[in-house]
Amino acid sequence: MLKHFTWQQFLIAALVLSIIWYLALILVFYRKKIQDYLKGGYPKSTPPEPLIHDWDEEFEDDPLSNEDDLIGKPVLPEGMTRVSMAQFGFAPRVSPVTGEEDREADFKRENTNDERERQQSLVPDVLEELKSIFHVLETGEGTKQDFISLFGLVSAKYPHIKGTASQHALNAYIRDNVLFPISDEELGNLWN
Repeated sequence: MLKHFTWQQFLIAALVLSIIWYLALILVFYRKKIQDYLKGGYPKSTPPEPLIHDWDEEFEDDPLSNEDDLIGKPVLPEGMTRVSMAQFGFAPRVSPVTGEEDREADFKRENTNDERERQQSLVPDVLEELKSIFHVLETGEGTKQDFISLFGLVSAKYPHIKGTASQHALNAYIRDNVLFPISDEELGNLWN
C-alpha cells in the first residue's frame, strides 16, 4: 500500500498535517489573546503587582528598609588607607645623620656588601674556568706546569678573589680535583 505514495506526496501530507496540528494548539492555548487582538489590538499591559506576604506588615516601620545595603559600606582596618598608583612608591633606606663617623661606617658597610656580592657572583665563573682547565688537562695529559700557566690566566681575569674566603674555598676545590699533588704554598702562589 505504501508503494502507491511518492516522497513528494508524503512530504506534502506531513506538512499539511503539521500546520493543522500547530494551528489547533495555537487556538487552544492562545484563544484569549487572539480574540483581544481581533477586537482592536492588545490591551495595555500593566506591570505585575508584587505578591503580598504576611510578614510585610511587621517590617513596615523598619529603619533599615530604606538603605540599599544590608551590611553597610566596608571599612578599611585602622591605619590603612587607599592610594592610587601615582601616590605609591619605594624610597631607599635613609639612616639618621648623626655624624661624619656614622657616614663613613655606613659607606664601608655598603662597600663590603658590594664587594661580597661581586665575589659571590665571580665564584661560579671561576669554577667554570677551572672545570674547563681540568678537562683540558685530562684530555691532553697535562702536567703541573700546564695547570699553573692556564691558571695564571684565570687569576689575572678574576683579581678580586685574591685574599678572600672564596679563594680558600676555591683552593680546596682545586686540591680535590687536580690530577697531581699540589701544596698550600703552590696554591697561594697561583693567585699572585
